[in-house]
Amino acid sequence: MKGLPVVTIVGRQNVGKSTLFNAILRAQSAITENTAGVTRDVLQKTVERSEFKIPFTLSDTPGLDIENIDEISKEIIDIAFEHLRNSDLILHVIDHKDLRKYDHKLIDLFKKDEILKDKMVLTLINKVDTEQDEYDLEPFYKLGLNELLPISALGRRNFDLLYQKINFFLPDKIKMPEDPYCKIAIIGKPNSGKSSLLNTFLGYKRAVVSDVPGTTRDSVSDQFYFQNQKLEIIDTAGIRRKSKTGESLEFYSYKRTLHSLGEADVVVLLVDAMKGLGEFDKKIFGEIQELGKPMIVAVNKWDLVPEKESNSWKHYKDRMEAKLSILKERPLISLSAKEKVRTHKLLESVVALYEKSQKKLTTRALNDWLSKWGGKNKVQKASNRPPKVYYATQVSQIPFKILFFVNDTKLFPSNILSFYRKSIVAEFGLDGLAVEIELRNRNEGKEGRE
Repeated sequence: MKGLPVVTIVGRQNVGKSTLFNAILRAQSAITENTAGVTRDVLQKTVERSEFKIPFTLSDTPGLDIENIDEISKEIIDIAFEHLRNSDLILHVIDHKDLRKYDHKLIDLFKKDEILKDKMVLTLINKVDTEQDEYDLEPFYKLGLNELLPISALGRRNFDLLYQKINFFLPDKIKMPEDPYCKIAIIGKPNSGKSSLLNTFLGYKRAVVSDVPGTTRDSVSDQFYFQNQKLEIIDTAGIRRKSKTGESLEFYSYKRTLHSLGEADVVVLLVDAMKGLGEFDKKIFGEIQELGKPMIVAVNKWDLVPEKESNSWKHYKDRMEAKLSILKERPLISLSAKEKVRTHKLLESVVALYEKSQKKLTTRALNDWLSKWGGKNKVQKASNRPPKVYYATQVSQIPFKILFFVNDTKLFPSNILSFYRKSIVAEFGLDGLAVEIELRNRNEGKEGRE
């Protein structure tokens, strides 16, 4: 299929590239023999399976450390490197038990080549066949590698995590040039001012504004430019409690709202300042939280709040956070859509939060933080059997999820996880995001065998 992202396997001869190629394809497409230089061409296959969020082209290159280069060999190498420069993700394979001079040469090339230095490279330490080898990665980090993953291509060790990392580094969808930079969904109870906010952003009356609850029955969207970026804004139908009669129109409005939430990059939860944060607002908050979407809580109609003083907003925020403590970790802003007060600031906050959500923390940065983090001493002293994190890696952006390989998941209760989470947020500037930590026991490193 044309236009698909390209994932290319590269490395010196006989490190297991073709075995990896076949293992990902689940088919014997490349010849695998324990003889150097068997693959002489760039092999390409389309991968379209449920494990991967989008289809992509998987490429297997020949071993690039060819001795006694002749004209044919030179052409093979030139074609392989040209292919690398046109790849979206490079899977760089190294033999765990046999690090050679050419491995260093290839790593230097990834760092210095004008095109390759900007490519995403995931280094796979292959032939890691035992649990003891799996976390002994210090020699490879010393090579200056940012993304490391120990695997066994032959035994399919850590393939579940390999698939997660491929998904992480590939785009969520195949973007076209005309696609918006960021999609924003406005959600809230009926008559909270969603349509007024949409009209304010667009600069003209796009949606019907009425005091009658439920005027917007469908999700209304449009695009506009802000700070030289094309944004798409979606005004969703007001979410309300299900009626006992189960009116079909309400049901389909609700379904379309959930679909819009799934499509959005950032969600603005709009709360009516005059009504405050109610139980149903909290339920909507929970729905958005469940999806892991970056979210800003905007208190609309602030202009209608009577007898405001300099500390009125602080007191209002304190009351909201007392009702829902997690709001302390989410952006809160007061505004008036009708009077166009702080609507520009809201958009600035939306774009800033979106850009945070697009961060990809390198595995090296996470593990450097783990090794130097002083908080682990407090955690270990507070436990009879100390919890230990062997390895950490980011596996998704929305939700922003980090995977910990640990000695025992039972040793990580919610308060310990919260301590780790807050430290990660502070270290990497992720305030405002719903950062998740997924735990996996160390001995689960053999997942993916089928």
